[in-house]
Parts: sequence; structure tokens; C-alpha cells
Amino acid sequence: MSHTKKNDEGPSTAGCEAEQGLAKIRGYPMTSKKAVIQLLLLCGAMGLSSCAGKPPAATVSQVSQADLAVQQASKSKAPEYASLELYTAREQLAGAQEAMRRKDYTQARRWAERALVNAQLAETKAEAEQTRRAAAELRHSIEALRLEAEQPATPRR
Repeated sequence: MSHTKKNDEGPSTAGCEAEQGLAKIRGYPMTSKKAVIQLLLLCGAMGLSSCAGKPPAATVSQVSQADLAVQQASKSKAPEYASLELYTAREQLAGAQEAMRRKDYTQARRWAERALVNAQLAETKAEAEQTRRAAAELRHSIEALRLEAEQPATPRR
């Protein structure tokens, strides 16, 4: 036979009374659902506010990579052979840095991705142009040697 009372309108309340008594015995005050919800909301708000101060590591990394790529392209032959692409990369990097200052991290990441791609394009284009010019010079040297080899030898005295 059970010692809990049951009324016709719902489940027994004896369990809640037992929990309250147990909580008092253990020294823990019984908190209301409203207080628990308020505590959870406060913790969530504090968590979000602490994250809001720091930019996402992935965005910082993307902007740093773009900056490095622009610097590397600037040191290559890109200013000479791919100045438009290098200029575009620099402008996009500046946009990424400005977006970081505004704490618009999504926009900063997008600008940084574009800057990285254009810096790499500038460097690759410059390398391709250097290679093309070296190949043209080599062809010219080969042609000059071929013409020299085809000339009849002059007799020595």
C-alpha cells in the first residue's frame, strides 16, 4: 500500500514536498523555474558579450593570410607585370581591415578571401610573364645560334 496521496485532478504532490524537504536538509534552497530561466539567460548573455569582444580566429587568420599574400606579391615582379591585380588585392585587404575595425567579421572574411585570391593571381601572372619573356629570349638566342651555324665557314689562312 502506497503512502502518497493522489487526488482526482492530477498526479501526487507528495514527491514535490519530499524534494523540497530533501533540498532543505541538504542545505540547498529550492529555486523557482523563473529564477533558473533568468540565471540561464544571464549566463547566455554574458557568454555572448564575451565573444563579441574577440574576432573569430578563422577571420583573423584569413585577414593575416591575405596581408601576407599581398606583401609577398608586392616583393615579387607583380608591381611590374600585374599591377592592376596587385592594386585590387591591396584595396580588398584595406576593405577587410576596415571591416575588422567595424567588427563586421563576415564582411572582413569575404574581403580577405578576395584579397588573397587577387594577390595570388598577381604573383602568378607576374611569374608567368617572367617565364614567357625568358622563353622568348631563349628562342631568340637559339635562332641566332642556328643562323650562325648555317653560315658557311670562312677559310682560315
